[in-house]
Amino acid sequence: MGIIMSTDVKRINWKKVAFMLVLGVFAAILFVVFGSTKAEAKTFTIRTPDQLKNINWKNAGYGPGHTYKIGNDMTLGDSDDATCLLTKGKFTIDFNGHTVQNANHALTVFKVAGADVTMKDSKVKSDKPSVRSYGAGAVQIVGGKLTINSGNYLGASDGTNNPCGLHVGGGSCVINGGAFLGDYCGADLGGGSLRINNGYFQAGYSFAFMTFGGRDVSIMRGTFVSGKTTYGYQFALGAYGETDGTFSFNNWLASGSSFDTDFQMGYWNMQSSVTAYPTIANYWAVAYNTPTLRVTSSIKAPKATSIKSLKASSRSINVKWKKVTANNSGYIVQYSTSSKFKGGKTVTVKGSSKTSRKLTGLKSGKKYYVRVRTYRNVSGYKLTSKWSKAKSKTAG
Repeated sequence: MGIIMSTDVKRINWKKVAFMLVLGVFAAILFVVFGSTKAEAKTFTIRTPDQLKNINWKNAGYGPGHTYKIGNDMTLGDSDDATCLLTKGKFTIDFNGHTVQNANHALTVFKVAGADVTMKDSKVKSDKPSVRSYGAGAVQIVGGKLTINSGNYLGASDGTNNPCGLHVGGGSCVINGGAFLGDYCGADLGGGSLRINNGYFQAGYSFAFMTFGGRDVSIMRGTFVSGKTTYGYQFALGAYGETDGTFSFNNWLASGSSFDTDFQMGYWNMQSSVTAYPTIANYWAVAYNTPTLRVTSSIKAPKATSIKSLKASSRSINVKWKKVTANNSGYIVQYSTSSKFKGGKTVTVKGSSKTSRKLTGLKSGKKYYVRVRTYRNVSGYKLTSKWSKAKSKTAG
């Protein structure tokens, strides 16, 4: 009895199979090199001035944006313009309680000129400056976007300049918190736009905050402490070049915000008032003889919520909380294996009607602590409630 082979069986096209295999391997390599890089934000620790100055900032443009954490105090060398010029990418600089300063005569430490940069100090209770500059400004933006959430920014004079904590010359700058101090002024605006959602500004011998050539400013909250000039004046706010008697600093206030102190408003002709500046004919609009001027807002954060239940399943925990509808844009859920939430992760849930979220990718058998708070979006700024009381659950 013999074995009969069917002559109808078609031959396999091995060339086509080989081509498809090669194509599949090539696609997999592309995904690993490019796809995974874009999907994951990373944290890098910077420990030396060379690492900070020579960092390839444009690589930070991949994915949600990398974080560069300062690992220790450091002093950078002289520069004709800026020690760290930030032109590309989207990233966060976390000073982590350390001070980055330049040597004498460098104009600024960080200059944003096209990048999208967020600056913060994760150790906000540190009394050390996050950035100290012996020049025109500790931080400067002339293009791109700069968001400052916390930290101390100090412009210290070496006797040859008029420094400030922050100089905005172009681009878009948003201040959500932080302290800005300068031997000359706390911060100034010469171009671009500036929104102050909250912050502290203090001058050594001039304006706590001033504009010259830039008027696109909106202040929601803030404290402005004026310096005392050699002429005996105390200036909280100033607007250089204003000659129109209808000018009012109230135009700088965001909707719902107001000054909590009455102040004198006037115009100061530097040419006639100060013989040291005979060539300056412009006027200043000034809020003077006011040591401290505060801006407050009637816009309030939503009420806090509370956790109703935590239910564990395979490598996950489902969180349910009490609904808050009034003045609420959504919820922020934070979870960590630490009861103090060290190294914790946060998830934003948009919409006040949503009352649950499943936390995935957890370690099985590990105990997690969870808390929730509400937030309100106001022109891109989040007003948040207090955290709910934390509860814990072990992931399945």
